[in-house]
Amino acid sequence: MAVIFLNGCTSAGKTSVAQALQEILDPAHLRIGIDDAFAMFPRKFHNHPDGFFFDRDARGEIRLNHGAVGLALLQAHSRMAAALAMRSLGLILDEVVLKAVLREDWQEALAECDVFMVGVHCALPELERRERERGDRLIGQARGQFDLVHVGMSYDLEVDTTSATPTTVAAQIAEAYDRWRFTRA
Repeated sequence: MAVIFLNGCTSAGKTSVAQALQEILDPAHLRIGIDDAFAMFPRKFHNHPDGFFFDRDARGEIRLNHGAVGLALLQAHSRMAAALAMRSLGLILDEVVLKAVLREDWQEALAECDVFMVGVHCALPELERRERERGDRLIGQARGQFDLVHVGMSYDLEVDTTSATPTTVAAQIAEAYDRWRFTRA
Protein backbone atom coordinates (compact mmCIF):
# COMPACT_ATOMS: atom_id res chain seq x y z
CA MET A 1 0.00 0.00 0.00
CA ALA A 2 3.07 2.28 0.02
CA VAL A 3 3.59 4.49 -3.04
CA ILE A 4 6.59 6.50 -4.12
CA PHE A 5 5.26 9.24 -6.39
CA LEU A 6 7.96 10.76 -8.62
CA ASN A 7 6.81 14.01 -10.25
CA GLY A 8 8.89 16.07 -12.63
CA CYS A 9 9.36 17.32 -16.18
CA THR A 10 9.80 15.09 -19.15
CA SER A 11 13.46 14.06 -19.45
CA ALA A 12 14.17 14.74 -15.76
CA GLY A 13 15.28 11.12 -15.30
CA LYS A 14 12.24 9.81 -13.41
CA THR A 15 12.09 6.49 -15.24
CA SER A 16 15.81 5.81 -14.78
CA VAL A 17 15.54 6.69 -11.08
CA ALA A 18 12.43 4.51 -10.71
CA GLN A 19 14.23 1.56 -12.29
CA ALA A 20 17.22 2.09 -9.99
CA LEU A 21 14.84 2.22 -7.01
CA GLN A 22 13.34 -1.11 -8.03
CA GLU A 23 16.79 -2.67 -7.79
CA ILE A 24 17.39 -1.55 -4.19
CA LEU A 25 13.99 -1.45 -2.47
CA ASP A 26 12.81 -4.23 -0.23
CA PRO A 27 10.07 -5.34 -0.48
CA ALA A 28 9.79 -5.35 -4.25
CA HIS A 29 8.03 -2.34 -5.79
CA LEU A 30 6.17 -2.28 -9.09
CA ARG A 31 6.64 0.69 -11.44
CA ILE A 32 4.10 2.41 -13.65
CA GLY A 33 4.10 5.80 -15.30
CA ILE A 34 2.43 8.26 -17.58
CA ASP A 35 4.25 6.84 -20.61
CA ASP A 36 2.54 3.50 -19.90
CA ALA A 37 -0.85 5.21 -20.02
CA PHE A 38 -0.01 6.89 -23.33
CA ALA A 39 1.14 3.54 -24.75
CA MET A 40 -2.24 1.95 -23.94
CA PHE A 41 -4.15 4.65 -25.81
CA PRO A 42 -5.30 4.01 -29.41
CA ARG A 43 -3.07 5.80 -31.92
CA LYS A 44 -6.11 7.60 -33.36
CA PHE A 45 -6.34 9.66 -30.15
CA HIS A 46 -2.72 10.84 -30.32
CA ASN A 47 -2.62 14.35 -31.78
CA HIS A 48 -6.40 14.49 -31.60
CA PRO A 49 -8.50 17.15 -29.81
CA ASP A 50 -10.50 14.48 -27.94
CA GLY A 51 -7.36 12.61 -26.87
CA PHE A 52 -3.92 14.17 -26.49
CA PHE A 53 -2.45 16.97 -28.51
CA PHE A 54 0.23 19.61 -28.37
CA ASP A 55 -0.64 23.28 -28.41
CA ARG A 56 0.75 26.46 -26.92
CA ASP A 57 -0.23 27.83 -23.55
CA ALA A 58 -0.79 31.50 -22.59
CA ARG A 59 2.99 31.91 -22.26
CA GLY A 60 3.49 30.68 -25.81
CA GLU A 61 5.19 27.50 -24.56
CA ILE A 62 4.49 24.02 -25.92
CA ARG A 63 2.19 22.00 -23.71
CA LEU A 64 0.67 18.56 -23.83
CA ASN A 65 -3.06 19.05 -23.61
CA HIS A 66 -5.96 16.63 -23.44
CA GLY A 67 -9.57 16.41 -24.47
CA ALA A 68 -12.38 14.52 -22.75
CA VAL A 69 -11.21 11.07 -23.85
CA GLY A 70 -7.63 11.89 -22.83
CA LEU A 71 -8.77 13.05 -19.41
CA ALA A 72 -10.81 9.85 -19.00
CA LEU A 73 -7.67 7.81 -19.76
CA LEU A 74 -5.62 9.78 -17.22
CA GLN A 75 -8.30 9.25 -14.58
CA ALA A 76 -8.43 5.53 -15.39
CA HIS A 77 -4.61 5.44 -15.17
CA SER A 78 -4.66 6.91 -11.66
CA ARG A 79 -7.33 4.38 -10.58
CA MET A 80 -5.36 1.53 -12.09
CA ALA A 81 -2.25 2.71 -10.22
CA ALA A 82 -4.24 2.87 -6.98
CA ALA A 83 -5.52 -0.68 -7.54
CA LEU A 84 -1.95 -1.87 -8.09
CA ALA A 85 -0.83 -0.09 -4.93
CA MET A 86 -3.59 -1.72 -2.89
CA ARG A 87 -2.62 -5.19 -4.14
CA SER A 88 1.17 -4.93 -4.13
CA LEU A 89 3.95 -4.56 -1.63
CA GLY A 90 4.87 -1.17 -3.07
CA LEU A 91 4.50 0.98 -6.13
CA ILE A 92 6.64 3.62 -7.82
CA LEU A 93 4.77 6.16 -9.93
CA ASP A 94 6.64 8.05 -12.67
CA GLU A 95 4.42 11.02 -13.49
CA VAL A 96 4.20 14.55 -14.90
CA VAL A 97 1.42 16.46 -13.12
CA LEU A 98 0.78 19.72 -14.96
CA LYS A 99 -2.77 20.72 -14.04
CA ALA A 100 -4.77 21.13 -10.84
CA VAL A 101 -7.46 18.75 -12.15
CA LEU A 102 -4.83 16.00 -12.48
CA ARG A 103 -3.24 16.75 -9.09
CA GLU A 104 -6.68 16.54 -7.47
CA ASP A 105 -7.46 13.33 -9.35
CA TRP A 106 -4.27 11.69 -8.06
CA GLN A 107 -5.05 12.79 -4.50
CA GLU A 108 -8.51 11.26 -4.76
CA ALA A 109 -7.29 8.05 -6.38
CA LEU A 110 -4.52 7.50 -3.81
CA ALA A 111 -6.53 8.61 -0.75
CA GLU A 112 -6.35 5.12 0.79
CA CYS A 113 -2.59 4.75 0.17
CA ASP A 114 0.48 5.93 2.01
CA VAL A 115 2.14 8.21 -0.54
CA PHE A 116 5.75 9.41 -0.36
CA MET A 117 5.89 12.41 -2.68
CA VAL A 118 9.17 13.16 -4.48
CA GLY A 119 9.77 16.26 -6.59
CA VAL A 120 12.29 15.43 -9.30
CA HIS A 121 14.11 18.55 -10.44
CA CYS A 122 16.64 19.12 -13.20
CA ALA A 123 18.16 22.32 -14.57
CA LEU A 124 16.45 23.53 -17.75
CA PRO A 125 19.57 23.44 -19.97
CA GLU A 126 20.14 19.80 -18.99
CA LEU A 127 16.46 18.94 -19.56
CA GLU A 128 16.62 20.45 -23.02
CA ARG A 129 19.88 18.59 -23.81
CA ARG A 130 18.30 15.28 -22.73
CA GLU A 131 15.13 16.03 -24.66
CA ARG A 132 17.15 16.55 -27.86
CA GLU A 133 19.25 13.42 -27.25
CA ARG A 134 16.25 11.20 -26.62
CA GLY A 135 14.80 11.80 -30.03
CA ASP A 136 11.33 10.67 -28.93
CA ARG A 137 10.01 13.94 -27.50
CA LEU A 138 8.67 17.05 -29.15
CA ILE A 139 11.38 19.66 -28.60
CA GLY A 140 10.07 22.31 -26.24
CA GLN A 141 8.05 20.06 -23.92
CA ALA A 142 10.56 20.30 -21.10
CA ARG A 143 10.65 24.10 -21.31
CA GLY A 144 6.85 24.20 -21.38
CA GLN A 145 6.59 21.97 -18.29
CA PHE A 146 9.48 23.49 -16.33
CA ASP A 147 7.53 26.27 -14.57
CA LEU A 148 4.34 24.21 -14.14
CA VAL A 149 5.15 20.68 -13.00
CA HIS A 150 5.81 21.52 -9.34
CA VAL A 151 3.09 24.17 -8.89
CA GLY A 152 0.71 23.25 -6.08
CA MET A 153 2.63 20.09 -5.19
CA SER A 154 3.76 19.19 -1.66
CA TYR A 155 6.75 16.91 -1.39
CA ASP A 156 8.27 14.73 1.29
CA LEU A 157 11.58 14.94 -0.58
CA GLU A 158 12.99 16.93 -3.48
CA VAL A 159 15.90 15.65 -5.54
CA ASP A 160 17.99 17.09 -8.36
CA THR A 161 19.02 14.88 -11.27
CA THR A 162 20.98 17.55 -13.16
CA SER A 163 24.37 15.96 -12.52
CA ALA A 164 23.62 13.04 -10.19
CA THR A 165 23.33 9.50 -11.52
CA PRO A 166 20.01 7.64 -11.26
CA THR A 167 21.66 5.25 -8.78
CA THR A 168 22.76 8.13 -6.54
CA VAL A 169 19.32 9.76 -6.62
CA ALA A 170 17.63 6.39 -6.02
CA ALA A 171 19.82 5.88 -2.92
CA GLN A 172 18.78 9.33 -1.62
CA ILE A 173 15.13 8.51 -2.15
CA ALA A 174 15.39 5.02 -0.65
CA GLU A 175 17.05 6.37 2.51
CA ALA A 176 14.42 9.08 3.00
CA TYR A 177 11.61 6.65 2.11
CA ASP A 178 12.81 4.14 4.72
CA ARG A 179 12.85 6.87 7.39
CA TRP A 180 9.37 8.01 6.27
CA ARG A 181 7.99 4.45 6.40
CA PHE A 182 9.47 3.95 9.88
CA THR A 183 7.61 7.02 11.17
CA ARG A 184 4.34 5.72 9.73
CA ALA A 185 4.60 2.21 11.21
